[in-house]
Amino acid sequence: MGPPMEFLSHALTWIPRVLLFIRERLTTAGARGITFHVRERERPAGAKFKCKIRVEITNKRAAPVRLAAPYFVFNKRSPLKPDPQWSGEYRTGRFPLYFFTPKAGQHEWLDVYLRSSQTTDTWIGIDPQHPDDHIKQASGAGRIGRLYFQITEWNDSGRSKTGWVYMKV
Repeated sequence: MGPPMEFLSHALTWIPRVLLFIRERLTTAGARGITFHVRERERPAGAKFKCKIRVEITNKRAAPVRLAAPYFVFNKRSPLKPDPQWSGEYRTGRFPLYFFTPKAGQHEWLDVYLRSSQTTDTWIGIDPQHPDDHIKQASGAGRIGRLYFQITEWNDSGRSKTGWVYMKV
């Protein structure tokens, strides 16, 4: 393989990483009128993921919003690690998330529409080997990682505006 092909090979490997880096740097911390509440960890018996931190998301705006494409990225120096059964995207460190589906009683939705005052939630899988006091301390300090998602809002004329938002967990 000649030098031009090697360069192309390296460029194709780095382009997705550069795009993700740029997108994560251009996201907004928080969203006006959207509140987040990190609940106590839970250890559900009989569930595939034995330790979860749930994050409730509430629309406090007067108008509806659409939340989509959620994922979580653990901080490099996070005191907590992901559940070993939870598979992330290769080389990105992103773990896909899902919103609660009321009809199924599970987290299956990749997007959700929230009217004013409506709430949804998602969860982050934590390695069940971590003691509860470590989980509580890390989640209270916002040192675990970042939850990312797209938010779409509509103005009075019906035009939509979409952007990326993150929240520290």
